Formats: sequence, structure tokens, C-alpha cells
Amino acid sequence: MMNYTSTRGNVQQTTAEEAILHGLSPDGGLYIPLAFPSLPDGESLRSLSYPDLLSTVLSPFFSLISKEELKESAEQAYQSFSHPVPVQLVEREDMAVLELFHGPTLAFKDMALCFLPHLMQLAKKHLGREENTLLLTATSGDTGISAIEGFSGVEGFSTIVFYPKDGVSPLQERQMLTTRAKNAMVIGLRGNFDDAQRGVKQMLADVRFHQRLQNKGWRVASANSINLGRLLAQIVYYVYASLHVKSVPLRFSVPTGNFGNVLAAHWARKMGAPIAELLIATNENDVLDRFFQSGVYDAGRELIRSQSPSMDILVSSNLERLLHETGGVEEVRRAMNELETSRRFHWSHPFSGFRSGSVQEYEVREEIRRVWSEEQILLDPHTAVASSLLHRRKEKGIVVATASPFKFPSFVLESLGKTSSHDPIQDLEALSALTDLPLPEPMQKLEDSQRTQERICRKEDMEANVLEVLHV
Repeated sequence: MMNYTSTRGNVQQTTAEEAILHGLSPDGGLYIPLAFPSLPDGESLRSLSYPDLLSTVLSPFFSLISKEELKESAEQAYQSFSHPVPVQLVEREDMAVLELFHGPTLAFKDMALCFLPHLMQLAKKHLGREENTLLLTATSGDTGISAIEGFSGVEGFSTIVFYPKDGVSPLQERQMLTTRAKNAMVIGLRGNFDDAQRGVKQMLADVRFHQRLQNKGWRVASANSINLGRLLAQIVYYVYASLHVKSVPLRFSVPTGNFGNVLAAHWARKMGAPIAELLIATNENDVLDRFFQSGVYDAGRELIRSQSPSMDILVSSNLERLLHETGGVEEVRRAMNELETSRRFHWSHPFSGFRSGSVQEYEVREEIRRVWSEEQILLDPHTAVASSLLHRRKEKGIVVATASPFKFPSFVLESLGKTSSHDPIQDLEALSALTDLPLPEPMQKLEDSQRTQERICRKEDMEANVLEVLHV
């Protein structure tokens, strides 16, 4: 039986099923496995379908959920994707692109958030839980709509999403505010993503808040990447790429803000995936790059709003899991306490297998134009950060593509030398016509969609808004 503990060491060991339903550990830490299982031989994995691969890779992590249940859940989760294999590996001579955006919201978050509802339902079944589950979620752009879509109509679950008002792209906001999910509420926050994330984590760690909701029949969890189930699902596509790439070495360049996508690749490597190196690609909000270069984590600076908004993050929650691996419980407690009180900490323990770099907006524009011209691959601004970093280093590797370029049509159009109309719907059609690429179905639906959400709040009023929405 696989057991899990908290990065801060103040809770009893538990199972994956319990950890996934909790989201955040009661001591404020993040759940981590006590050990990592080893992958089976690569030859035996290479011929498997994606659901079979997922169930084979992930079944050792679970105590109650069976391998057969995992496979069936994956089959159901990825039915709504636009390809039979949910990830696409596009290879060229000097680079490969791991496309993770073929799900219902056109972002890599779908890979985990279409699967997580099935995991949580199975966990509740095996643990005999019958109460309603509230998923509190902060989003910097893509997690929100992916969580809403993933849990839409799922019995026993409701989702409340906080996003930074004016801190996401127009189409990201439009996707969230026009949702027809009856069990979701979207709340714009007068603040940035770090404010939203901090508020959600405070509620998740508040015993009084939990008890108040529990008295009304609610349990509270999270759909953010702090949830163990998110990370486990993300391991699988790195294993898949490791098995199937032919033209380039296993060097992944990953655009990141909250560090979850990079950490999933690292966990795949710990299981035996032959990943040579992970490049941590950041935009102007280069807190992670500076940390890996200097050992100083400084979140006390001003957040820069960029054209890659899902990376506009100063506090990278999942980094805590890597810190535990290199420094242990006491060092994590010290660092997280200093981060909370002074917004910075110093880390003296070395990391291996990682490099980092930051990319400016003008470089993102140049990279979108270059890759389209040379490779006929269209990148969104987040993916272009990762591609630019790899290209700058003159290295071959795999660029992790985290979103469809059609989610950011105005910026991509301008990067290709065209004039934006500043109407995202018109720019969608113009980008499709310019590149001769079909407009993805989720974007086609947005033109006639009607707004269903209007709520906005201050960061001080997040808890009050949750209680009001739930009538508690």
C-alpha cells in the first residue's frame, strides 16, 4: 500500500484516495508519496493505448482504486478530446512539440482536470463518503475553466473559481464567464493570482471554515495543482513522450508559473523515465529562474502583467514539494514561514537535473514568428516562452505546448506581423484564415455564448463570498 505524508510533517500518513479528497494537507503542506514506484520496461509500455498506459503507470500509487477503474476513468475522461490519443507529439529535426491542448478548454489543464473528477468520485466511493464536495480553485487563466468543464454536471461536486479580474486574457475570461455549468460559480478578484491563491489556501487550511461547511453537509477540497491527483495525471504524458519521441533528446522545456507541470516531469524521471534535463521557462515574472540561479526566492516584487498570463505568478506552490525532497521537513517549514512573513527565503540545498531561464515579451513575439515561418507550427505565448529558451540555448529537445494559440489570437496575429482588430472573435477568424488552420470547436462556440457570471469581490471578502454562494 502506497502511503503519503505532508511536506510539513505534522499529519499522519494517509492514502492517495484520502489525499486527493483533502487537496491541501491539514498542516498547510502538500501531500507527497513516501516512495516512487518504478516504471515497467519501456518496450512493454510503448504499445499500450493512452488509457492503458495511464492505468499501468498510476495504479501503484493507489490503495483502493483498481487498475481497471483507472483505465475506465481515463477512457471516459479523454472522450471529449479532439484526437483519439489525447496528447500529440509533433516532431521536427531540431525540436519536438508535446501538444497538451486538445481537450475541451484547449489547455494542458484538461489532461488532469478531465480525469480528476473520476478519481475523486472513485475515492469517495471506496471511502464511503456521501457528503457534497466543494472545490475551491484559484486560476491564473486556464485552471478555472478546465475545472469547471471537468466537474460540470458531476453529482456531489460544486466548483467556486477565483480569478484575477483584468489578469487573464479576454478569451480565457470569456470561457469562464459564459459557462453553462450549473454547479460552478466564477468570481473575479480585485487583485492578482497570488492573492487568489493565498486566499484559497487560507480557506483550505482553516479548521473553523471547514467545520462550518461540514455542519451544512460540505467537504472542501481543491482542483489546483496542489491536489495530488492533478500531479499524478500529469506524470503520464511525460512517460508517453519518453516512450514515443524519435528525433530529439529527452530534454523538456516547460513554461511554468506554479511549477506543477515541471514537477510532474520530475516525478516521471524519479519513476525511471530517462529524462536528461528539465528547463524551467519563465516569462518576465522570473521568480523561479532567479531562485534556481541564486537560491534566493523573492516574491516581494511587483507582479508584471504579461501576454502569457497563466505564468504571471510570484508564489509557485508546487515548489514546496521539490524543497522537501532536497531539504526535508524542517527546512521546508522554515522556508514557508519566511515566505509567508517576509515574502522571501534562501535555499542552500542543491538541485540536479534542472536549468532555468527567462524570456521577454519581444522574444516571445519573435519566436512565434520564427517557428511558424521555419516549422509551420503555431505557438501560443506560453509555449513560445519555452520554445524561445530552448532555441536560445541552441539545444534540441521537447517543447511542452500548454495552450492552443487560438486562445490568444490577437497577440499571435500581431506576432505574425498582422494588425489585430482588438476584437478577439474577429481575430480568431483572421488567425484561422491567415494560417489555414481550422478554428477549434470550443472557440467556435464562444461567439454566440451568453455571459452567465457577474460576481466580483475584494481579496478580503473571498470567504464571505463563498459562504454567500453556498447559503451557509
